[in-house]
Amino acid sequence: MPTQLPLTKGEQTHARLRRAAAAEFARRGFHETKVSDIVKASGLTQPTFYSYFESKEAAYEELVGEFRRRLEALISTMLIKTSLEADELVGSVATSFLRFFDFLAQDPDLTQIGFFQPPGCTKTKAGMATWIGNNIAKEQQIGLFRSDVPAQMIGKCFVGMVDQMAREPVSAEERRANARGCAVLLCEGLQLQKSL
Repeated sequence: MPTQLPLTKGEQTHARLRRAAAAEFARRGFHETKVSDIVKASGLTQPTFYSYFESKEAAYEELVGEFRRRLEALISTMLIKTSLEADELVGSVATSFLRFFDFLAQDPDLTQIGFFQPPGCTKTKAGMATWIGNNIAKEQQIGLFRSDVPAQMIGKCFVGMVDQMAREPVSAEERRANARGCAVLLCEGLQLQKSL
């Protein structure tokens, strides 16, 4: 593993402003947050803020844009490329849910502004549904999932489940249980299994 170089003073200042901005946006919401709030929380000055960001909007877009890029990169690693047995499929889908839940739990402030709060959440969730739907369409082609349900609909359902299950902070053990429950529901449905 390569050794990470220490951050320069400018990089440290930028990171400090980003942390303060994420915390303020998460606490107050985009519209109620002022540059003066971010500056006060960071312990820096307004000229310093403006040397790193053109505006409050630019700081917000940088944070939400980073969140979306990381989320899209995560989804790109979740494509199932081979057929699986039913129990393996549920396990694989449960792992995907868990990876989402863990991702969203990593940085609560960034998750709040990138995934839960307007204005950024709408575009984030629409993108997520599309990216997941694109994976599902490829998985339908190899026979993993039924093809009579549109892939984009499944993607939207997946996002809805993640959205509702990730709203409250829970322990790692609870995230695993939630991921398994979501996977069983998505893969096997609500119908009781009847023994023959």
